Order: sequence, then structure tokens, then C-alpha cells
Amino acid sequence: MWSELPPSPTVPVTKAEEHSDPTRVHNSDGVENSKLELSIVSKSEQIIGLEDVSQEELRKIHRKIDKRILPWLCITYLVMRIDLNNITNAAILDEEQGDDIKTQLQLSAQDWAWAIACFYYPYGFLEPFSTLFIKSTTPSFWIGRIMVTWGIIVCCIATVQNYAGLITTRVLLGAAEAGYYPGVIYYLAFWFKPEELALRVAVFYSFGQVSGFVGGFLAFAVSFASGVLPGWRWLFLIEGIPAILMGLATFFILPDFPQTAKFLHDKERVVVIQRLSKNAPSKMAKTWDRRQVVKLFWDPTFWTFSATWFCHAIGGFGLSYVLPTVIYDLGFTTTALSNVLSMPPSLATFVLLNILGWLVQMRKWNPYWVAIGLEIMNIICYVLLLTVNDVIIRYLALLVSTATAGSVYPILWPNRVKAAHGTTAAGIAIGITNALAQFSGILGPQVFLSVYGPTYKFSFLVCVGLLAGAVIFTAMSGALLAELGFQKTREINKQRGRG
Repeated sequence: MWSELPPSPTVPVTKAEEHSDPTRVHNSDGVENSKLELSIVSKSEQIIGLEDVSQEELRKIHRKIDKRILPWLCITYLVMRIDLNNITNAAILDEEQGDDIKTQLQLSAQDWAWAIACFYYPYGFLEPFSTLFIKSTTPSFWIGRIMVTWGIIVCCIATVQNYAGLITTRVLLGAAEAGYYPGVIYYLAFWFKPEELALRVAVFYSFGQVSGFVGGFLAFAVSFASGVLPGWRWLFLIEGIPAILMGLATFFILPDFPQTAKFLHDKERVVVIQRLSKNAPSKMAKTWDRRQVVKLFWDPTFWTFSATWFCHAIGGFGLSYVLPTVIYDLGFTTTALSNVLSMPPSLATFVLLNILGWLVQMRKWNPYWVAIGLEIMNIICYVLLLTVNDVIIRYLALLVSTATAGSVYPILWPNRVKAAHGTTAAGIAIGITNALAQFSGILGPQVFLSVYGPTYKFSFLVCVGLLAGAVIFTAMSGALLAELGFQKTREINKQRGRG
């Protein structure tokens, strides 16, 4: 898979691009940055212009980078999402025997909703700051630190004895995990142009969706392991230890920036750096630039993208945090079976997301229209859930809605990154935008409280309204950036008229 991730097929490497790309000469972060970046190679290598690099050579460079960083990022993200979502599987694990976490810790429905939601307050608040630490420290150190600390805390959850202990460990877990996902998006922007990120982000993100499949399987297996410890305690222990080990390995495995990548030759490093636009994040730029932050908040697309992320977080993703419980309430007989039935939606998301990422990467489909189409399909599924009583149809609607909801963010992320100008602005924009996505965990469980079951009509009505808002704000973002395709269509029509 990694060797097939292509560079953008419509991005020619020309001499005009070399001279028109001010990144390396007049970067908005300061002239000094470009000189420092180019000082990593010999003078003879600097003379080599980008016109000397063929598309095949560029493709080989990208393959080398993909093979070096993407597999490890995908595996670590899979582990991260398993640890993040295991609370939903633990919710109903061994419920029939009275050994579930809610019964043992004497939690009410509202207590449980807060146990899920409390994670996202520190997680969302610390996202922008933690994202910038990717730049101020190094990606290998910061991502590795995040993994080690979250793994330790996940193991600690297995030892909690009451509601206070659960809340404390969940809050600490949110603080520990903050910055991982936006940090990876930020990290990739140091290596690739935004138009080259679509498939890469889709592949990376899709592994997170597989976590529901793996987590559901682990929960099913652990449900037969209760003995010395209840199943839910085994679940947290089993899923926390790999994060610690992989975090330690990340310190040594993950390369940091193109400027310091030992697996690239001097010429390859120059090509990677010089191809980036003037707005791309740079290792040599200063981490904090107040002017960039001011410009970011004055940019209307900051607010439209933020509104899209907020509306979709609750309307599209809120369901995912209680999916096994909702499936159980729909009439499936056992909690073990409900955990198993939470696996196919994750697998469907993996498949759909990689297909759509490939289509967008190859410039065949406009990402804004893809996202709008996904939201409309999600709305249709929720309408079915509101109006149809057949259990099979309702489950299939859940499957499709989960797959479509899980594909929206990664399809739009490259355009979100592209709209941020500068190293500081990119870090803050990515961090804040992803922080807004955490309302899925803050308000999602509240929208899908078990008191609204088994039909969850109120919950699905709220989601339909929010998804309609996401459609509007997605269209506004594309219109403000002139990326909806209307301008291109007008140009084609003008050319036809002249002909």
C-alpha cells in the first residue's frame, strides 16, 4: 500500500515553481529560515534546480518517505484509538453477570455520561498547545511521550474502585493524549503539500477506524476471561501495555523533519523542502508568531471550518461513543453480540475512507462535494433510524452512517491545512479545529443518553439538525476559498463559447 501513494499528479516540477516558491527565499516566517534550511546540504547540491527532478524521481522520494513514516504512524494511531474507544466496549462488558464497570462502580446513566465526557475537556483544551510542541521539541519525542503516558494511565484505569477514581484517571488520560492526532496532521505538513495529503491522511485515519473492529473483538474475547479480575479490568490492562512499549519505540523509529532525515540523501532533502509552498510549516521557522495568529482569527474560513467540525462532531460522531450500547438497545440479545456487531461499521469506514481518499488524491472528486455528499447520506440514515422499526434495517443504517461519518474529517483535512498560512498558524488552526471535534465526546454521550433509548428519536433529530449545519458550513468554506469548482466550470464554458 505504501509504495502506491502517489504525489499529486497535477503538480508539475518546473523551474517556474522553483523561483515562484518563496518559501525557501522569502518565507513569511523570516528570510533567515530559508537560508538555514538550505545550509543542510552542500553548495553544489543547492545549485540543482527542481526542474532537474523528474516525476519518477519525485515519486521515488515520496515512496521512501511513505514507507519510513506512515506504517508506524498508522499502527500507533490504531493503538491510540483502541485505548480511546475501549470505554464504550467496557460499558456493556459482562453486564448480564453483573460484573460490568457500571455495576461494580455503582454508576448511574448520568455518571457514565460524565465518565466519557470528562476525558474530552482537557483533551480539547490542550490540543493547540500540544500540537505546537511537535515543533518546539521533536515529533519523535512528543508523540512517543504522549503514547507512554497514555498507556500508563489506561493501565491505571483497570485499578479504579469508585466513580471518583474513574473520573480522575479519565481526566488525566485526556491531558496525556492531547495533541496526538492533530500533531500527526501537523507533522505530515512538514513533508508534503496539502494536495498530496488526501490519501495519506485517509490511510492514517482509516487505521483509527479499524480500532472499533479490533476493540470489539478484544471486548468479545475478554468477556470469556472473567475470573480473578472482571473482564473490563482485563480490557484496560491488555490495551494499555502496547501503548507504553510502542511509545518507547517511537523515540527511536520516527524521523523528525526533512532537514534531519538521515534516510534521505542531501538532494532528496532539498527537493522535499523546496517543493513546499510559502505557507507550509517549516522546522527552521519560529514556533510562535503572534501576527500569524491574529491573521488566522481574522480569516473567515477559520470560523467556517470550525463550525463544520463542531456540527459534525456531535451530529456525525456522537453516536460512535455509545455505538455498542445503541446496538444493544435496538434489540440484539446479548452484550457480547452487540460488541461483535460494532465491528462491521468500523471495517466499512476503513474501506470507504481509503476509496474516497484515493479519488480525492487523484483529483477526480472535489473534497467539499464529497464531504457534503457524505453528510447528506448520514442524514438519510438517521431519517431511516427515526422512521423504520425493523431491527435489520436499523442496524444497516447504523453501519452506513458510521462509515460516512468517519470519512468526513480526513477528506477535508488537507483543505483545512492549506487554508492556514505559516508555521504557527498551521499548528494553532489544526489544534483548535481538532479540539472542536472533541465535542463528539463531550456532548455526544449526552445526546445519546440511555434514557432516550431504545428508539433514540430525540438523539437522531438533534443529529439531523447539526448535520444540516455541517453541510452549510462546508459549502461556505469551499466558496470562500473558491474551491467548489464553479470557477473552473465557468472557465470551461467560456472556452467553449470562444470555440
